Amino acid sequence: MQNVKKNKTVSTRVTQNINDRAKANLAKMGLTVSEYIRLSLVKAANNEVKLVSFLDTPEAHQAKYEDQHQMAETIGNIDDFEKWTENLDED
Repeated sequence: MQNVKKNKTVSTRVTQNINDRAKANLAKMGLTVSEYIRLSLVKAANNEVKLVSFLDTPEAHQAKYEDQHQMAETIGNIDDFEKWTENLDED
Protein backbone atom coordinates (compact mmCIF):
# COMPACT_ATOMS: atom_id res chain seq x y z
CA MET A 1 0.00 0.00 0.00
CA GLN A 2 1.21 3.47 -0.88
CA ASN A 3 2.09 5.89 1.92
CA VAL A 4 -0.14 8.91 1.24
CA LYS A 5 0.40 12.17 3.09
CA LYS A 6 -2.77 13.31 4.80
CA ASN A 7 -2.74 17.09 4.76
CA LYS A 8 -6.37 18.18 4.99
CA THR A 9 -8.20 18.80 8.26
CA VAL A 10 -11.98 18.67 8.38
CA SER A 11 -13.87 19.99 11.39
CA THR A 12 -17.43 20.36 12.57
CA ARG A 13 -19.18 21.79 15.61
CA VAL A 14 -21.54 19.81 17.82
CA THR A 15 -22.74 20.11 21.39
CA GLN A 16 -20.64 18.62 24.17
CA ASN A 17 -23.44 16.14 24.81
CA ILE A 18 -23.39 14.84 21.22
CA ASN A 19 -19.59 14.62 21.28
CA ASP A 20 -19.56 12.66 24.54
CA ARG A 21 -22.27 10.25 23.40
CA ALA A 22 -20.59 9.70 20.03
CA LYS A 23 -17.23 9.02 21.71
CA ALA A 24 -18.81 6.51 24.08
CA ASN A 25 -20.70 4.66 21.34
CA LEU A 26 -17.75 4.60 18.94
CA ALA A 27 -15.40 3.41 21.70
CA LYS A 28 -17.60 0.30 22.03
CA MET A 29 -16.63 -0.48 18.43
CA GLY A 30 -12.97 0.38 18.99
CA LEU A 31 -13.12 3.64 17.01
CA THR A 32 -12.35 7.25 17.77
CA VAL A 33 -14.44 10.11 16.41
CA SER A 34 -11.59 11.02 14.04
CA GLU A 35 -11.34 7.45 12.72
CA TYR A 36 -15.10 7.27 12.19
CA ILE A 37 -15.16 10.57 10.31
CA ARG A 38 -12.17 9.51 8.20
CA LEU A 39 -13.85 6.20 7.29
CA SER A 40 -17.10 8.02 6.52
CA LEU A 41 -15.34 10.48 4.21
CA VAL A 42 -13.58 7.65 2.37
CA LYS A 43 -16.96 6.00 1.79
CA ALA A 44 -18.43 9.31 0.58
CA ALA A 45 -15.46 9.84 -1.76
CA ASN A 46 -15.98 6.36 -3.20
CA ASN A 47 -19.72 6.95 -3.65
CA GLU A 48 -20.52 4.22 -1.13
CA VAL A 49 -22.88 6.33 0.95
CA LYS A 50 -26.63 6.15 0.87
CA LEU A 51 -27.77 9.70 1.51
CA VAL A 52 -30.68 10.23 3.83
CA SER A 53 -33.41 12.58 2.69
CA PHE A 54 -34.30 14.51 5.81
CA LEU A 55 -37.19 16.08 3.90
CA ASP A 56 -38.89 12.70 3.53
CA THR A 57 -39.16 11.82 7.20
CA PRO A 58 -42.25 11.74 9.42
CA GLU A 59 -40.83 14.74 11.31
CA ALA A 60 -40.41 16.75 8.11
CA HIS A 61 -43.94 15.89 6.97
CA GLN A 62 -45.28 16.96 10.38
CA ALA A 63 -43.34 20.23 10.20
CA LYS A 64 -44.70 20.90 6.70
CA TYR A 65 -48.24 20.20 7.90
CA GLU A 66 -47.80 22.53 10.89
CA ASP A 67 -46.44 25.27 8.65
CA GLN A 68 -49.27 24.93 6.14
CA HIS A 69 -51.82 25.12 8.94
CA GLN A 70 -50.21 28.10 10.73
CA MET A 71 -49.21 25.85 13.64
CA ALA A 72 -45.46 26.55 13.39
CA GLU A 73 -43.69 28.11 16.34
CA THR A 74 -42.10 31.52 15.78
CA ILE A 75 -38.50 31.45 16.94
CA GLY A 76 -37.52 35.13 16.81
CA ASN A 77 -34.15 36.43 15.64
CA ILE A 78 -31.07 34.43 14.63
CA ASP A 79 -29.72 34.39 18.20
CA ASP A 80 -33.00 32.94 19.46
CA PHE A 81 -32.89 30.35 16.67
CA GLU A 82 -29.34 29.29 17.54
CA LYS A 83 -30.28 28.89 21.22
CA TRP A 84 -33.33 26.88 20.19
CA THR A 85 -31.33 24.56 17.91
CA GLU A 86 -28.71 23.91 20.60
CA ASN A 87 -31.46 22.28 22.66
CA LEU A 88 -32.42 19.92 19.81
CA ASP A 89 -29.22 17.91 20.23
CA GLU A 90 -29.75 17.34 23.94
CA ASP A 91 -32.26 14.51 23.50
